[in-house]
Amino acid sequence: MTGGFLVTFREGLEAFLVIGIILSHLTRTGFREFNKWIFVGASLGLVSAFLLAFLFQFVFTGFESEIGAIHLKIGIMTFAIIVLTYMTLWMSHNAHHLKDNLRKRLTHVMSTGSVFALVLMSYLAILREGFETALFLGAVYGDEMGTDVLYGGILGLVFALVFTYSVFTGMKALPLKFFFRITGGLILLISAGLLSNMVGMLQDVHLAPIVMSGFLDLRWILDDSSSVGIFFKAMFGYTSNPNLLQIVAYWGYIISIIFFLTRENLAPPEEV
Repeated sequence: MTGGFLVTFREGLEAFLVIGIILSHLTRTGFREFNKWIFVGASLGLVSAFLLAFLFQFVFTGFESEIGAIHLKIGIMTFAIIVLTYMTLWMSHNAHHLKDNLRKRLTHVMSTGSVFALVLMSYLAILREGFETALFLGAVYGDEMGTDVLYGGILGLVFALVFTYSVFTGMKALPLKFFFRITGGLILLISAGLLSNMVGMLQDVHLAPIVMSGFLDLRWILDDSSSVGIFFKAMFGYTSNPNLLQIVAYWGYIISIIFFLTRENLAPPEEV
């Protein structure tokens, strides 16, 4: 449930903020009558996102061969890691420019007087986040996505909507940047867990070597078959008895992303 909540809260928050910025800008610039087209595009995007989620679930449950299902999940996990890594890096460098960039695009759209462009902007904003959500949840849970994940996802969307409404109704003190950092950090850990699990799956189907099996035994601290261990396994890809290649993949990914996120701060100042 927590995984579904976290993912939909993060993605829903980004989508609702984009829609909120568009509606706010249209109202302030005297184009309030175009707001309805934003809701049309957002509604179409939401329907498309749900259809995409059902398609993912249908594909996962349609495999009779266990090996075929594993190969499919490996492919989706690979794509999910690439997309979510890009999303994390892009958001960390562009979040503070999001509002200004969006307003510039919106001003250009309004200068052309294209209603279709407004619908398309809101449609793509919702569809993109919906696609990332379906991709991420599909990679983490696959055909084991139960009602608890669904309830967590709905709750995450509700919280994202309430938070966005609070931002646009005057609660300027809400730490938006802080929220993006925290959720981005958690998604970074989940992505690292995805990579570690993917390595384990590649080893199961003999597409990757098993290097030093049982290199680290953490079962005396937390067994991944216990109730708490199952939670951390589902959320962060925790394994209580990983091999060396899984450990290298997990920590190598985290260290690499942290390096890319901080390299601008490490760069020496330019001489005047």
